Amino acid sequence: MLKEKIADRLLSSAKSIGTDRSRCLRMRYNRNSCSECTGMCRPGAISIDEDVHIISENCSECMLCVSACPADCLDMQSFDFYSVLARLRRIKNLVPVPVLGCNIKNDLQAHVKTPCLGFLSEEHILSLSVFLDTGLHINMTECGRCKNSFIVDVIEGRVKNIKAKNLNLPGNISLINDGKDLGYGDAGYDRRGFFSTVKNLTFLQATEFFERDDTAWASRSYSDKKLPAKREFLNRILAYKKSNNSGLLENYYFTVHASEDCDNCFACVGMCPSGALKIEAAGEGRKLSFSSALCNGCSLCRNFCFRGALRIEKGFSGVNPFEYVSLHISTNDRNTGEY
Repeated sequence: MLKEKIADRLLSSAKSIGTDRSRCLRMRYNRNSCSECTGMCRPGAISIDEDVHIISENCSECMLCVSACPADCLDMQSFDFYSVLARLRRIKNLVPVPVLGCNIKNDLQAHVKTPCLGFLSEEHILSLSVFLDTGLHINMTECGRCKNSFIVDVIEGRVKNIKAKNLNLPGNISLINDGKDLGYGDAGYDRRGFFSTVKNLTFLQATEFFERDDTAWASRSYSDKKLPAKREFLNRILAYKKSNNSGLLENYYFTVHASEDCDNCFACVGMCPSGALKIEAAGEGRKLSFSSALCNGCSLCRNFCFRGALRIEKGFSGVNPFEYVSLHISTNDRNTGEY
């Protein structure tokens, strides 16, 4: 029991939210009107003017702003979701069903505890479903009595949205509100297994399966490109499943089109925060290329285009979303099908 508490503490030590103004869409382009974080913040603890501010005395640490932010401007400091996945995967065959819960109560039954479950975006839930193919219970039995009880409707809504898309996912994610429905069982670690788990939780590269390039997460320059975590989760899922991906591509990926008004000024390349657009050689000239796997649909490129030549549509139907493809110039009306 003591060993479990020590391991949980390593995963749930982060309770604060950090900000990186260079990632905020409104800081990158002052005509952008993104309000995802402020729209989610029930206590009104977020202010965006000349900077992104979190009023600490108002913040309830519900983490809904973190899950809503499309660009990782807001992040849970010192918290690593890959470690959560790694530990749940480690025990998935040792217990009736892995259980995820928050750290609001010491005696809450969960194999892994995190800060408030409001951090669970659709992309997090999809990752849990795919990589925990044996299923998962999310212990929300105390959520209704918590100061952040409003997260219940939000998370339930996200699960319903995923199910409505018929994505044919392998794992069953169950939100448990009644303790009688919770399938918790002690995993039990031998000495060697426990210290191996603690060692893995100490590093961001929790397992070779979830290896990533952490240098991308240190970015604080407007010129640097950074793939948002939620987009990275989707790409991991896409590469892991390798089949029946049409639902994911249709619902969570994007395609950029350029009209004949595009004059290859490439201003959109500099504005793109994630590197989805880049300049490539084309004979003696240059061309604009696009990768759907790196696009989070933020629309900064479209909004910033001086000639209004770009449009974004939801869904990807090309051959490989991980490859860069030349943006074909079309005569389609640039305002048609904007997303």
